[in-house]
Formats: sequence, C-alpha cells, structure tokens
Amino acid sequence: MKSSANTVYLTSNLSITNDENYIVDCLVDHDEMPANFEASHVISFYAQTDLCLVLYFPQHDDRGFQMYVVEDFTQNTDDLVFLREMFMQLINEGHNPELMKKAHYKVDSILHMAKTLRAVIHKDAPDYYED
Repeated sequence: MKSSANTVYLTSNLSITNDENYIVDCLVDHDEMPANFEASHVISFYAQTDLCLVLYFPQHDDRGFQMYVVEDFTQNTDDLVFLREMFMQLINEGHNPELMKKAHYKVDSILHMAKTLRAVIHKDAPDYYED
C-alpha cells in the first residue's frame, strides 16, 4: 500500500498518518467510510497483506482520523503486539479510553487470528500445510 506524505514510521513495518484526504480515500476505496461522524469509530480493513486500522475521533477539539498500517501484518506480529501495547498504555494514561479500548480489542482479535490469516494470505507459508 502506498503511503501518505505525512506518514511516520513507528517501527520498520508500522506507520501512522493523520492525512485525512489520504485516509478518506482509503476508506472510500475499501467501502468502509463511516456514516455517523458524531460517534467514535475503529475501522479495520486489509490492503493486500497490510492491515489498516483507522481511528475516528468525534470530539470538536480533537476531531479527525488517524490511520495505522502494519505492513504484511501476518508476518510482522511483533508490530501488532507493539500496537496493542501502545493502545493499552494510552488507555492507562486516560487518553480517550473508550476509543482506545475498542482499538486494543480490535488489534488483539487480529493478533489471535494472525496464524490463520497467514495461512490464507501466504499459501506457501510452512504452517499452511496440515500434518
């Protein structure tokens, strides 16, 4: 997935952007655009082998989108763990706990499915074949 000009890499495979035009284009392209902009949202979708996780903040003083991208997320589960732990730290610090709990839960769910998704995405992966 191509990145935005405002993309910042948190790790070698995990990036964040707040480029709203880019994020909205991605959401529209993947038919994931939220209908209600008065509520918070955690939206995830896949772009080939990348996981895209979009957070929408409805507060008037902090309104807008953030998008995290974990490149080849089934192979880079350490980056998923990093992202999950980052959300937990933000929850513990009191930064928008309701939204961060949703994001933490979403990443945790994906992390638990990573091995199965790796088998589906990378059919040549060693753990794809049954014994």
